[in-house]
Amino acid sequence: MIERYLFLSAEWIGKATELRAEVEERFGDRIPEPPAEVRINVRVTDIPHRSDLDGHIDSTGGTLTILEGHLQVADLAITTDYLTAAELFTATGPEEFMQSIMPAIFGGRIGVDGDLNRLLPLMQGRIGGADAIPPEAREISARIIGFTEI
Repeated sequence: MIERYLFLSAEWIGKATELRAEVEERFGDRIPEPPAEVRINVRVTDIPHRSDLDGHIDSTGGTLTILEGHLQVADLAITTDYLTAAELFTATGPEEFMQSIMPAIFGGRIGVDGDLNRLLPLMQGRIGGADAIPPEAREISARIIGFTEI
């Protein structure tokens, strides 16, 4: 049985960090560069088991990095609630991701401070179609979903 961790708990973040290191080791030479360079500060609110979480997404180094803590210089900031973040993070594919993110943005569950156009290339890269997703990425996504408890 797979051990499961509450989404965004210290244990979950630790497991996700381990998985990231494994991915870099196994697939580092095959990971495609992000479709755009952007720095995004992210705040997740209403987390039932901890205080709000500040993190960031940075694609300026040739890879997509998601880590805790805000960047001093960011292109935009996103604020969302725990359930919306969990829904997006555990999307099983590009179609499910798009079915979640667009209504969340336009419905006000994801607040964007800054130029939304800076975010669009990353979203478009994520939604490039099911055929564009490498098998390794599907495996990793399944493993994340497998150890995530909402």
